[in-house]
Amino acid sequence: MDPSVSALISLIKQHNLPEISELYTRSNSSENIAQLKFMYQSAQQSPEVYSFYQDLCTKVSASKAMPIGVIAGINDPARFTFFTPALKQNNGFSQANEQGNTALHILFTNPHNSVPPFNYIRSLLLFESNEGLIQALKQRNNQQLTAIECYFAYNTHFDNLPAHELSALLALIEAQAQLLTQQETVLAAICKKLKASEHAHQLSEDNHRILLLASTYKVSVSAVCDLLE
Repeated sequence: MDPSVSALISLIKQHNLPEISELYTRSNSSENIAQLKFMYQSAQQSPEVYSFYQDLCTKVSASKAMPIGVIAGINDPARFTFFTPALKQNNGFSQANEQGNTALHILFTNPHNSVPPFNYIRSLLLFESNEGLIQALKQRNNQQLTAIECYFAYNTHFDNLPAHELSALLALIEAQAQLLTQQETVLAAICKKLKASEHAHQLSEDNHRILLLASTYKVSVSAVCDLLE
């Protein structure tokens, strides 16, 4: 076990929260990754301790920005939900890896997430003060793609979305449209990527991905299909 995690466990047993924050602050990035990983894994063991470890993670993230290595690992709904309060600290939603990808980029493109948690994210925007999340929606990576555009291009699950997730994604698209101008060159690049998918044959005119692209870039469904030919 990493010595920094052993020290963390000892302080938790002592209920010494101030010292925990000090330990986290003086630890290096690799040690912080191990500490946060321990908190997440411990939280999954029992509902009774989930809030404790989530609050602890949030507290230490307020004193020091979350390591990029952890951001890269927030790639599924369970991890995103656990780390949401921590991501609100120190502009966590806008932190990006070397490819310019934020937690949203990573979450939306993970091939294991056939349906990203669009409804959960919309709920955060509706019911909580979340300026950082709003900024993350418009943040482009090194390929000049937003998180939603990465979902369009790289998520290869083309089955139609459940109604509540489709409605939520449309709301997120509308929110993004108010933040930045959509570019037709990006649409062409997304369609080029989609054409290379082994499941591209699923992209018929009534497929949600086609309808969402047409809605986002204010073009006809037939125009999107033409780009996919």
